[in-house]
Amino acid sequence: MTNFLIYLVQSSFVFSCLYLLYIVVGSRVTFHHINRFSLLLIPVVALLAPLFYLLTFEIPSTIIQIPQFNEFVANTETVLIDTVEETSTQTYDFKTLIFGLYLLGCSLVFFRMLHSLWLLFQLKKQSEVTFNNNLQLIHTNHTSTFSFFNWIFISKDIDPTQSTLIIAHEKAHVRLKHSIDVLLTEAYVIFFWFNPLVYMYRKSLKSIHEYQADNWVLNGTIKTSNYLKVLLQSIENETTTSNNLYSYFNQPVIKKRIDMITKKPTAKVYKLTYSVFIISSVCICLAFTKANTTEKLLPSTAPQSIKEFVLNPPTLFPVQGKSKKDITSTYGKRKNPLKKGKKMMHNGIDIKAPIGTPVVATANGVIAKAADQDKWGNLIIIEHSDGYQTWYAHLQKFNVTKNQSVKKGDIIGYVGNTGASLGAHLHYEVHYKEAQVNPINFIKE
Repeated sequence: MTNFLIYLVQSSFVFSCLYLLYIVVGSRVTFHHINRFSLLLIPVVALLAPLFYLLTFEIPSTIIQIPQFNEFVANTETVLIDTVEETSTQTYDFKTLIFGLYLLGCSLVFFRMLHSLWLLFQLKKQSEVTFNNNLQLIHTNHTSTFSFFNWIFISKDIDPTQSTLIIAHEKAHVRLKHSIDVLLTEAYVIFFWFNPLVYMYRKSLKSIHEYQADNWVLNGTIKTSNYLKVLLQSIENETTTSNNLYSYFNQPVIKKRIDMITKKPTAKVYKLTYSVFIISSVCICLAFTKANTTEKLLPSTAPQSIKEFVLNPPTLFPVQGKSKKDITSTYGKRKNPLKKGKKMMHNGIDIKAPIGTPVVATANGVIAKAADQDKWGNLIIIEHSDGYQTWYAHLQKFNVTKNQSVKKGDIIGYVGNTGASLGAHLHYEVHYKEAQVNPINFIKE
């Protein structure tokens, strides 16, 4: 549910960016066919772009693979489990409420569309129908003339001198299959009703439909002056309440239509500006992809002898103000009460300390990782010289960033209770040449 809500927000954001870009690039030009295609492409890109995270691309760098942390943390501090469960429940209830409101909005928009379709069929049922080629001319008492697929609803009150031009306009909507665009748009609005820009988008698409129908009519034998005269006369009888599913001749955009008809055609060179729209769409999609880095596995076999180590190991105790007496769990195999007492390897030491106690670097090095790692919680990995690594898990927060150089004794983070932890503590590991070793053998200070 959470992932779906995030997807909706991401898709809505992409849609908004592309639509606003269209307003800047194409809303005032006469390339109506290109504008129609661009508008229809926007929801498609918006729906697909967030899914591009499923695609990966290769990069040459390598990263450290973090193994699954499935150890039981033995800690003597009291854990407020009830508080954690209550917080989790409250978060769940909030997400459920948001999702419920979203579904309610979808249902209202959907049933409104169904009601419009029902009114349409009722109007057809109550009207006289005649046939003209593959078109159905439906003579109604409705004040407006409009079309829906191959149905053209004609007002009985229409002026006979205007009927030919108006019907020709509606035939253009049918020939250009504008009703398909309208239904697809309505379906999109159902799922993204919460974005106010989708309603502006719907008006923009219907305006393009009107411009295309006007051009279709004027490319025939009809004089522009006669057509403009009919449009001007229609302003007086302009419909103030229209249905989004139909294509009306006397839409509220009629003044813009007149302006577009009389406007000088946009220079063809301006089509190059649509490349900005295409490049932006590609860049947005690529922004959701992720890098596929080469990972290396960490072997679990420790060196055979301590003599293999050089004389520059991490020797400082990792928790400021604490000592070996604060270690609650040592390196080696131990019984795991969560696994029915089965012995499991514990590859580090656990040090009990209050949340917020400073954690320090145990030797000079460079931060290789400082991020949340699932059951490890907030994890820091420091690369030291001579093949050493030190790992610091379950931190409350970081005091360093990746690739930062640190010196022995620098505060790198703070004790926490994140990840698979049942109490405030630090899980500390020492690795030598990619093998986990006993940290106790190195702590001298």
